[in-house]
Amino acid sequence: MERFERFIENMSKTLEWVGLVAFLLMVLVNILDVVGSKFFKWPFPGAVEIISFAMIIAIALTIPIGLFLGFHLSIDFIIDKFPKTLKYVLTILVSVLCLVFFILVFCQTLEYGYSLQVSGEIGSVSKIPFFPFAYAICLGILPVILFYIVKTVKSIKER
Repeated sequence: MERFERFIENMSKTLEWVGLVAFLLMVLVNILDVVGSKFFKWPFPGAVEIISFAMIIAIALTIPIGLFLGFHLSIDFIIDKFPKTLKYVLTILVSVLCLVFFILVFCQTLEYGYSLQVSGEIGSVSKIPFFPFAYAICLGILPVILFYIVKTVKSIKER
């Protein structure tokens, strides 16, 4: 189980680096657009689309590492006041609900990405296809699903 956790964490760290590159791309395109339009009267064509696409990548691929680092929302201070048995049941219930939620999000996003791929949707100015970004969201959700599987199993074994 520990090796599997390390694998998920390493996968999350790798995705974090890709998300960081996407964030830097957002900054670079924004700078080029502002400098180009203000000083050279030539804005960067498709800058808004590229920044939007990069934002999808940056957000979707950095969510898993946030789970490992504990940056997600939590109400532990309330749960800590509950009796041990209730705490145990709530921890398992929350883990299972999060797991089911992210599995549903993964399936729906995969279906949406496929529909974008079949329809051939592209950006109006940049001509970049939309479907890879839906699949990137799926890629970012995959370690989240694995994280909640591990968390659920560990919660059950705690007893």
